[in-house]
Amino acid sequence: MDSERLQYLFERYQASSCTEEELEELNDWYEKLGAGNGQIEHWINQAGGEEQLTEELYRNFNKRKNIQKRHQLSSWSWKVSAAAILILLGTGLLFYKFFPGRSEIPAELAQVPIPPGKNKAMLTLADGTKIILDESNNGAIFHKNGVLITKTDSGSLVYHNEKNPVVTSDKMAYHTLYVPRGGQYKVKLPDGTNVWMNSESTLYFPITSNGKDRQVRLTGEAYFEVAHNKRQPFKVQTGDQLVSVLGTHFNVKGYPGDADIATTLLQGSVRISKLSTGQAKMLLPGQQSNLKESGKDIEIAYVKTDQAIAWKNGYFLFDNQDIKSVMKTISRWYNVDITYNNRLGNDRFGGTFSRNANLSELLANLQELGGVRFQVTNRNIIVSSSQ
Repeated sequence: MDSERLQYLFERYQASSCTEEELEELNDWYEKLGAGNGQIEHWINQAGGEEQLTEELYRNFNKRKNIQKRHQLSSWSWKVSAAAILILLGTGLLFYKFFPGRSEIPAELAQVPIPPGKNKAMLTLADGTKIILDESNNGAIFHKNGVLITKTDSGSLVYHNEKNPVVTSDKMAYHTLYVPRGGQYKVKLPDGTNVWMNSESTLYFPITSNGKDRQVRLTGEAYFEVAHNKRQPFKVQTGDQLVSVLGTHFNVKGYPGDADIATTLLQGSVRISKLSTGQAKMLLPGQQSNLKESGKDIEIAYVKTDQAIAWKNGYFLFDNQDIKSVMKTISRWYNVDITYNNRLGNDRFGGTFSRNANLSELLANLQELGGVRFQVTNRNIIVSSSQ
């Protein structure tokens, strides 16, 4: 791979804009580093060798931790190697690999090995037929009236419209994709839009066209890569919010019970509307809107987009959150219930964790780094203060 291509991929990675194919290309290149790469060896040698480079990074990492709040959690220890993660320091490019930490798991947590979530969902067809996708064979699962639905080897759903006539509103047909707690799923809609759905989320979408727009309804969280069509805007309704786009990449998080609906834009532009008041604002890349049900205004701020889509990329990324916010996210992915045993402190948590780890490993890291203790009974986690 030439240097210009690498630079392009790294910039896309830093902006959290890589497609699946680009991420695979980066991963393939990372794997080849293990066989020896002159350029990476040159960078390591310039830094004084692998050990010195590792130690310097660790010192810098600890400085950042100490500057932040009291608890800065990380389940990773740093190592220079292949299959690296890109870190930009100044204008230089350095490559590191970080591995899951090997903290000893307390016996009371290890007794209940709860695995992470996986690809699972239920599809409801227009006639009410329900298909449990994680129990269905790969290949064609539905073929009727010119609509073919296939399940891929990777566990995603793809719609193929062999014919797509424009129909009147009373003839529109809709499907519903429900992802339960402990699940995630990807679907390619009939118009070519790709949607990644997080746990405990529902997407209601048309499989026919009215010739005017493409509107879906979302409850929960999903990441959209919208197929461009200037004649038919793509719209996402979540509660009292409507997002209107022509073709772009964005994340919407609007679970029932959440204080607000957060929409994060990575590429293109979107229009955010509050349906009850008619207020509307435009989002630019790198911005996030927050729409509160009781609020009058749509609040907009620049954010770190990698935090908003960490779930899609296989991570938990906590940033100065209290334990209840952390556990709410964990409960959805591991399909567990949470009970709080006593009054908790005001500790704030941050850090990056793999979503592929067993629950016991994640809880052990949280517990070791302070402030809380966990007791797991069946699929219930009791959270107590360690003080």
